[in-house]
Amino acid sequence: MALHTHKLSVLQGVGLLVSALLGSGVFIIPAIAAQVAGSWSLLAWTLMGVLIVPIVFTFAQLGKIYPHAGGTAYYVQQAFGERSGRLVSWLFIWVVALGSPVIAMTAANFLQNALIEWQLLAMGADHRLFIAITMLLLVLIINLLGLKTAAVIQSALSALIVGTLLFASIDTQLDPSLVLPITEFHFDKVALAATFILWCFLGIEAITHIADDFEQPQRDFPLTIFIGITITLVVYGLISLSLLKTGFYGDQERNLNSVVHLVESSLGRKGYVLVNLVGFCTCFISVSLYFVGFSRLLQSMGNQQQIHLNFTRLNQHHVAYLGLSFAVMLCFVMLLISNFIDLPIDNLIAYANGLFILIYLAAGIAGIQLLPGKGRWIAVIASATCLLLFLSLGKEMLFALLLITILGGYYAVIYPSNNRIKTS
Repeated sequence: MALHTHKLSVLQGVGLLVSALLGSGVFIIPAIAAQVAGSWSLLAWTLMGVLIVPIVFTFAQLGKIYPHAGGTAYYVQQAFGERSGRLVSWLFIWVVALGSPVIAMTAANFLQNALIEWQLLAMGADHRLFIAITMLLLVLIINLLGLKTAAVIQSALSALIVGTLLFASIDTQLDPSLVLPITEFHFDKVALAATFILWCFLGIEAITHIADDFEQPQRDFPLTIFIGITITLVVYGLISLSLLKTGFYGDQERNLNSVVHLVESSLGRKGYVLVNLVGFCTCFISVSLYFVGFSRLLQSMGNQQQIHLNFTRLNQHHVAYLGLSFAVMLCFVMLLISNFIDLPIDNLIAYANGLFILIYLAAGIAGIQLLPGKGRWIAVIASATCLLLFLSLGKEMLFALLLITILGGYYAVIYPSNNRIKTS
């Protein structure tokens, strides 16, 4: 059953998707890739640009044929039954629990930098947890006003984000004296860089949860996907080229501030403040989109009686407010836990990355079952790509394997012989 709200235009959808794909990754992944593979990181970007196409196409076709708030979980349910659909739903819940605190703290770090520069906060004090919690409340308020309202705000911010980053990148490359560093080719380093680059595209599945919110889903959703991916690749490619030319990368500290220094080199100290504010806005939008997708997923699960029916309730702006509130609360709790036990952000990213790839793999396998014609063969390629990427994670894939084993065992007990499709 499709869930109806105020409709989105292609432009608003592109704004949401580009913001989600840039996310926190645009401020660190290009530098990490450059550190790992040097100038050959450009090849890694090209490879991932090619490898991501069958995954994007599979999501676009599934969203076009099966526009539904359940997203990947709904596709898997249609292909393999209720047990499998519920398992994927809980994978996505864990992704939000692990991934959103990373982006929230990254956003808080950027805003704290700007506030210190403005002398509104004392240098040396750490207010990031308080800033992150305040941001979560703001995300909740904006999205309670409806997806269309949030999309208008976020589309405007997307234009500012892309414009600022493109200006800094192009301005850097106007200097003819800058040359790329000479780097020895190592295939394993290029492959490792490509694995890091995958993090930049972890946002495609979130947009599938709002596929039915477009004015004409079968036309607008695939168009939004491909326009958004193209813009994202251009931005990432130009930033990577500029970082290689300027050398703003190398260790963890330089990587974290790579884009900050890049913009500062073009726009001066005011550029430093601007890029921190842009970074905050980018992460803010990314968290917002994931929370919306999460609330739609819970709404869908409520309609299918997988969780309490209260999660299907809508406010006057057609927002599933209980699911949205639960998403914010989940992120809040994980922020407190990670801060209390001093859990490194790198660990949260690694765990979330493994779950993301499993969700993509599930969508690809569902596409093999559901899509007709050439769409089925492209889904085969997407599935093989996801499997290869998952294996390349090494020991970092163990958390995802453990979680899916526990969930699979649980649902095997709950549904020992009931794996039927339920399409209510």
